[in-house]
Amino acid sequence: MNTGESEQFFEEYLQEHRLDYQRDFFVDPGNVDFCVTSNSCTVLCDVKEIRDPVKNVGGELYPYHHIRKDIKKLRKKFGKNRPNEPCVLVSMNFSERFFTGFTVVRAMLGDVGVAFDKTTKQIISDVHRLPRGNAAMTKQQNRSMSGVLVFDCVDKSHRLFTNPFADRVIPHGFFPVVQVISLKRESLEDELTNLSGLMFHGCG
Repeated sequence: MNTGESEQFFEEYLQEHRLDYQRDFFVDPGNVDFCVTSNSCTVLCDVKEIRDPVKNVGGELYPYHHIRKDIKKLRKKFGKNRPNEPCVLVSMNFSERFFTGFTVVRAMLGDVGVAFDKTTKQIISDVHRLPRGNAAMTKQQNRSMSGVLVFDCVDKSHRLFTNPFADRVIPHGFFPVVQVISLKRESLEDELTNLSGLMFHGCG
């Protein structure tokens, strides 16, 4: 894949579904890739690519760190300002490995764990999110980021993972043929397991 093909994929999607948009939209001090308008609602979208790392990083660690970094990069484009519209990171997998919905949620809302009894070594809690789980999105930070849209170039199973702490919510049905996954900070064990079954393969 050449740099810029991710924006082309997303632009073709917008054109296919007849959504109005502007490219390279100024937000002060930076630019986002697309300002999309539908039914008098506007959503700012910035497209990022996940590519194979220069150094070998095992498992889902690299996509996890990549998404976290892209969320922070997008927020910095607004400087000290907050966007007046919902703002979405559009992430595309151009690597040779796959990642899952669980990877995306960990990057957004932090790591998970279980509690052990020190004496018996038995698990005494369900799987839950850790209070200090290295989250990119919390009540205190990145509330202006409305979610992460994983754009699936392989089988078109696009999914929007919403930020439960967002100041501005993406209007229902704004993105056609996109499944919305409404996240909660207190996801239950079965929900986390289901997210692990959502796979996003590389476009290359």
